[in-house]
Order: sequence, then C-alpha cells, then structure tokens
Amino acid sequence: MSLDFSYKFYRTTFDALQGMQEAILNADKSIYWEIYSLVDDSTGRPFIDALCHRALAGLEIKIIIDAIGSFEMSQPSLNRLRAAGVDIVFYNSLAPRWSLRGWARSLWQRNHRKVLVIDKEIVFIGGVNVAASYCDWDDLHVRIIGMQVAPLLRGFARSYIRGGGERSKVRHLLHLRFRNEWNEIKNRFKYILQSPLNSSYSRSKKVFFNTLSKAKHNFNLLTPYFVPDKKFFELVSLAKKRGVKIDLFLPLRPDHIFLEWVAGFYSKIAHKHGINVFFSTKMNHGKAMTCDGEVGFVGSTNFTQRSFFSNEESGIFFRDSAMVKDMDEMFADLRSSAFVLNENNYLHVGLKGKIKDWFGKQFGGWI
Repeated sequence: MSLDFSYKFYRTTFDALQGMQEAILNADKSIYWEIYSLVDDSTGRPFIDALCHRALAGLEIKIIIDAIGSFEMSQPSLNRLRAAGVDIVFYNSLAPRWSLRGWARSLWQRNHRKVLVIDKEIVFIGGVNVAASYCDWDDLHVRIIGMQVAPLLRGFARSYIRGGGERSKVRHLLHLRFRNEWNEIKNRFKYILQSPLNSSYSRSKKVFFNTLSKAKHNFNLLTPYFVPDKKFFELVSLAKKRGVKIDLFLPLRPDHIFLEWVAGFYSKIAHKHGINVFFSTKMNHGKAMTCDGEVGFVGSTNFTQRSFFSNEESGIFFRDSAMVKDMDEMFADLRSSAFVLNENNYLHVGLKGKIKDWFGKQFGGWI
C-alpha cells in the first residue's frame, strides 16, 4: 500500500451505496464488512449479488450483521451467500439462551457499526445502512484510501468472535502489524471503536466531550437522535463563557413519531442553554462533528446514552485540514437550508406540548 492518501465524503445514502457496491465488485482479495442493517430488498439484493459474485471468484469475504438490524434478511439469501463461500456471523442472535437474564441484556447490546474494508486498503465508514427504507435519506459516509486498516480489522475480528464466529477463522486479522509508513500520518487520524463489554466507558463520548471542552471558537454537531446528559450541558455552559458558538443539526421529522417527541423535548433544552438548533426538513441520518476548523469526526455513533454505552460503534477522528474544511462546508450547506429554532417556534407548545415533552423525556432513555 502506498502512502497516497485520498478520501471522499458521501452525503446521501444513495451515493454511498453506489460507492460501496462499486468497490465490492472491484475487490481483488478480500472483503470484511461490519454492518447494522443489511436487508435483501430492492436495495440490498444487488449487494447480495455482488458478494456472491466475488466470493465465487475466490475472495475471502466475512460479514458481521446485527441480528435485530438485519432481522428482515431472508433465509434464501443467507443460504445463497453461504453457498457461495461468504462467511456470515449474526451479532447477538435472538435465539434464547440458558441464562434468560443474560439473553435479555444482550438484546439491548447491538452492533451498530458500519465499516467496510476492501482488500485491506479501502475503507468505508460512517452511518449508512443497506435497505430500501433508507435510500431517500441524507446520511454521511466517507471512503478513505491510504490509511492503516489493522485497527479496524482487529476490531472486526473481535466482534466476529463475540458474535459466535470461530477464533481460528480470524486469527490472521488479530495479529496484523502496523506498517512503518503509518507513523507519517497516524497523528492526523484515529479510529474510534467501542464495545458494550466496557459499559462504564465510552470512546465516542470521550471524543465529543473532550473536543467540546477544548473548543475555542465553534463546535458543530450533526446527529439524528439527540439525548444529552447533565455533563454535556455543563460543558456547553463553560464553552459559551469562552465565546464558543455551538451549532446542533437535527432532522425535523425523524423516522418514528416517538423520536419526534424526543427531538422536540431536547431541542428546546439545548436552545435554552444557548445552542443554535438547525432542523433539516429531510431525514438526515449522519453523525458528525467539527471544531474550530481543526478537527472532525464521522461515524455510526448517535448522541444518545444507548449509543455511547450499549452498542458496538465505529468512527474516525481526524485532524486533516482538507477533510475538516469539506465537513465545515457541509455544515454551511445544512445551515443555509435549515429551519432555525427559536423561542417562538418550539416544536412542543401548550398542554399538548407538555404531554409530548413528558413522553420525549421517557423515550429518550431508550434510544
């Protein structure tokens, strides 16, 4: 692998799907894919076809799909993939276990990652799932070429084993070595991989909170679901005293009605703490952050306690100036077309609004 580095942001699910499908069809040696939702509907079937085609050509293909997120995947498609030689692992299978308590707890722990690694050289990472219901959404995914992939593949191997896969089949991924040339760019990038096995610590939350605590000028946050805690608002108050401008970007109409209640409740609180809240009229499933034009983050992590502490999540934190600039331009585009929240247009008002706020607060702990 050369040191030639390149990247490409995809701002819509449709564009990201096209990019990933093309990369799968052009794969030469291997495909490792960790994804929450892969469904063999009109959107997913071309991916099934492509994976089978490359597996029959002799490539090593391993996929981890979440048992709930990919619940609609049909048995015939699974049989077809396996017959072609694709190694598939379901993360946290829904099958009952001897320990009912452990099984119930595992239902809450999902693999929410979206990481595709082609030929151990090309990486796709972000928030995009593969199903027809997501196709019309805006989202955020990034393709990166020229970066070290060993941390991602070790993370894949560990999830594979936790999902019930045989350790012997991924031992070669667990012992990958860093290339020497990685030292030249490692300070610009850091993969953020977290597991629910350590429920008292969240790598993703640390990235967001540490960045906000050091912000000097501006902090931009894009998330489809926003359930902050008390510590977040403490950091917001300190940042506002330093003169930091904080912009929050949310979808006006999330994918479920109860999520609208959650958004209405927490957006009001955010605005009252001095955060500028921008609502996109189209569903935006992206998860991203930039700060002071210096650092950025793209990944699968929603700004919720469940995502921070119960899910397998992935992302990339970067200090690449060109990438941050592109991300800030994306935020500028979102800002220019957004519905801007103010004290005169809160989503929940009156008695009915108070009832929605109550439900929003209750549901917030579940997403």
